[in-house]
Amino acid sequence: MKNENYPLYEVDPISNLKELVNHTAEKYGDKPAFIFERQKETVSVSYRQFKSDVDALGTALFDMGMQNSKVALIGENSYEWILTYFAVVNSGNVIVPLDKELPAADIKSLTDHSGAEMLVFSDAFSDVAAYLKENGVTIQYYVNMNEIPKLIEQGEDAIKCGNNSVVTCEIDNNALTALMYTSGTTGNAKGVMLSHKNLSCNAVGTCKIVSFPESYLLILPLQHIFALDVGLSVMMLHGSMIAINSSLKNIPGDMKKYKPRNIFMVPLLAETFYKQILTLAGHDTSQDNLMQLSNAVFGGNQKTIVCGGAPLDVKYAIGYRELGVEFIEGYGLTECSGVVSANRNQYYRDDSIGQTLPNCEVKIAEPDENGHGEICVKGDIVMLGYYKNEQATKEAFDGEWFKTGDLGYLDQDGFLFISGRKKNLIVLSNGKNVYPEELEFALLTQIPYVKETVVYARDNEIIAEVFLDVENNPDCAARLNNDIVEFNKTQAPYKNINRTVIRDTEFPKTTTKKIKRQYTKGVDANA
Repeated sequence: MKNENYPLYEVDPISNLKELVNHTAEKYGDKPAFIFERQKETVSVSYRQFKSDVDALGTALFDMGMQNSKVALIGENSYEWILTYFAVVNSGNVIVPLDKELPAADIKSLTDHSGAEMLVFSDAFSDVAAYLKENGVTIQYYVNMNEIPKLIEQGEDAIKCGNNSVVTCEIDNNALTALMYTSGTTGNAKGVMLSHKNLSCNAVGTCKIVSFPESYLLILPLQHIFALDVGLSVMMLHGSMIAINSSLKNIPGDMKKYKPRNIFMVPLLAETFYKQILTLAGHDTSQDNLMQLSNAVFGGNQKTIVCGGAPLDVKYAIGYRELGVEFIEGYGLTECSGVVSANRNQYYRDDSIGQTLPNCEVKIAEPDENGHGEICVKGDIVMLGYYKNEQATKEAFDGEWFKTGDLGYLDQDGFLFISGRKKNLIVLSNGKNVYPEELEFALLTQIPYVKETVVYARDNEIIAEVFLDVENNPDCAARLNNDIVEFNKTQAPYKNINRTVIRDTEFPKTTTKKIKRQYTKGVDANA
């Protein structure tokens, strides 16, 4: 098919996550929903069995006193994690997914702030549970995921005895159901309040513009919204078999074992896999050889790669398509339930973040002469607000429009493009706007030994602070000034890098591996 628009995909309507589980159980029945390793054995769970497990676990939690309560959840990706998520939200409770990369003290702060009454945790986080018990938090119940099979049995027995409190409970589509904490790269954690309507609308809207049939390897951490809503709800609506990867080190083996048709990943992984294919190819870079190696790396059945979370050089998108793999990039925020826009399977712009979901609106606020302005979003995918933070909620909205803080523009075909973050925008004394993310991306692309960089301005000078790959390029610090001169020749004069600072260490990062924009000055390369 040519790269031109086509009708939206037809999607079965759902209005909440309980309908999602019930509908997929009825529609897909004994078709595998989840497949995973448990004690060195492969376990497959059908859509029908998943609904039964969700109902049973939800009933057991209800009988423990979890009614209109908040349940915190922490652990590596697993069937038990997924089961807990749906059991909690589909029994009228609120889920609080916790970032497993956070230290115990930060986790305590989040559980205190949320008012969580229960913690469900995997064995790997028993020490965190012990810390919370010792430090007097709000949590009253602690459930190790190893106890879930027993709880399911208790719930099944209760249902058989006529306890239908969870099976028949009505869902308030507009009520808080997920409390997602997000800190971004510059601020403190804020609790994003999402409803059943938010999450189900996002899943339906995403399915209308992109298609991921058959099978899928889940590798992104479930505590983040993209993996949670798109990686679960979207794939379930498609009736996909979701293979659960519990550790990054197991990805190659899981690729070969499960042979997924689809995989979602961050740019770093997309680059790593592509470079691996090129390394294996050696001097034989013919398309036939590259496609053969791609099949070997991805298990021989790969159809689609979805990538998001940070900019990616368009050469990778083009390269993957040459290998016969659809490459889809998109854009979203926790505050918008995961996805705002995405390129379509056969209609895309490789330097764009795609087209807006059909059940939301996007506008560019106060655009400049080039059409660049703040991206604002309105619709059922937009959050209820920030938990216990009315001031932050008020500042985030202009009427019904959520102000993303991202700068961008729309082209004549409705494709959305990102320029950078509003708070990072550099405004020079001559009135010119410089988007630091644009320069950062260009530096990383054009000077390969620059591993990390942050661009900012001081005293009307544009400064690039860099962390260099000295290990593989011992003389790179001496070469940097000359390479910056050559780099500047590719940029408009007002975008020229005036000064360069070399760091001894990597930039501090968030748990999602995004650089925190706090500057620790290293060695001035211009000194």
